[in-house]
Amino acid sequence: MNRTTGARIVHSVAGALIVIALVGACGTATQTPSASQGLPAIGPASTTSAPVVTPTPTLARTPIPTPRAHSSTGVVAANTCNPSVVPGASLPPTSPGPSSRAEPLTLHVPILEYHRIVPLSMAGRSLPSLTMPPENFAAQMDALANAGWHTITLATLANDLAAGVTPPAQTFVITIDDGWWDGYTYAYPILAQHGFVATFFVIAGRIWDASFLGPSQLQALVAAGNEIGDHTVHHGWLTALNPKALTSEIDSAAATIAAVTGVWPETLAYPHGATDTQVMNAVAACKPLRMAVVEDHGGALTWADRFRIGRIEIVPDRTPENLLAYMRRVGQ
Repeated sequence: MNRTTGARIVHSVAGALIVIALVGACGTATQTPSASQGLPAIGPASTTSAPVVTPTPTLARTPIPTPRAHSSTGVVAANTCNPSVVPGASLPPTSPGPSSRAEPLTLHVPILEYHRIVPLSMAGRSLPSLTMPPENFAAQMDALANAGWHTITLATLANDLAAGVTPPAQTFVITIDDGWWDGYTYAYPILAQHGFVATFFVIAGRIWDASFLGPSQLQALVAAGNEIGDHTVHHGWLTALNPKALTSEIDSAAATIAAVTGVWPETLAYPHGATDTQVMNAVAACKPLRMAVVEDHGGALTWADRFRIGRIEIVPDRTPENLLAYMRRVGQ
């Protein structure tokens, strides 16, 4: 693409049907929002630029350090997570983790995994099992809020675990994978309505793709208290990579997120949930990263297992009542 970092052009074409082709981690989608849906305006693509959702104008944006980037994508080329790669970006608090002499801390904080929050008619070829209609998502969040549940980001959970702090009862984490555009258009307003925050795991190589969250949306999400997590540069199978390519996938994505948002990511989601000892060691070598998640059933969380933390994938037909029952079993 020949757009610069953060640049977006939004056009309005009266009487025209807006169609945007979404190509990403889960397939190709068709997007047809309109003003009557109460969504931020989205305009047609041109030969030189692609449309994106306009971020909420009242939210402050984090200043962006100047990255060392590939000119075609804006991805920062890095083989280290040294702070000097992105000067000025905020780092997580330093902590060696719980003392070896202390009683090991075990937390029971449910971590929910979502992918797309979008009407099925706009999901294209995305897998139905990964596509949550917004009304279903809203009903689940309504039920959780009414039952007294509240959210923290995965980064906050990692910091609590490192500090040996137990979060308040009925605390849970929402994670949304892949960084699709609908995370801002549909998921974010529902979260904000309930005072909830989430961790959005973005594929760094797609930040400049109109089908995915762009720099301005990522900045707005961070300003609202959400976390942007590392989901690698290309969303490939990390277990199939040699050490050099593995480091590049993890560290370049982390540095890119730091350059775009001004904050180094503290957590990572393994693409396809696949990991092994070599992959976990590569994640641990990127010092800002303090926790990584797999696809599992959740449960007990310990510092020793912080790079293989389980979370529960929430399927579209899971009822609010069923979700609440799960939360009561897993949560504090």
